[in-house]
Amino acid sequence: MVNSSQVEKRRNKKFIINNSAALKQYALSNQQNLGIGIIVINLLLIENDTLTEENLANSFILSDDDQNSSLQQPISYIPLKNFWFKIVRLKIKKKYNIDIKKDYDIENKFLIVFLKDASLEKFSIYSIKL
Repeated sequence: MVNSSQVEKRRNKKFIINNSAALKQYALSNQQNLGIGIIVINLLLIENDTLTEENLANSFILSDDDQNSSLQQPISYIPLKNFWFKIVRLKIKKKYNIDIKKDYDIENKFLIVFLKDASLEKFSIYSIKL
């Protein structure tokens, strides 16, 4: 029998491999406009392992209005000063015992959080180096 967490891990890795260039470009452009932050990928809203232009087009945030950042989009860039950043940071601290603001180098690496449920209880984290 295959462990479901191993299947999710493979899917997440495959997703990052297939979309690493697009994710880096997305993160860099948002980091220039909004500052340091994290990328949140809502797996409930993405059907396969390849990003479409529609996923990215709905996700680009080009203003300083943090209220546009939401976890209800397929892909979101959540800036450091956003409410959702604080929530995700607390969830990561609770689950992995890592404080991403203090213990993680978010200036030189992009943190990617994969959401697996609407309640933000099941998720995994990965990082991409610049």
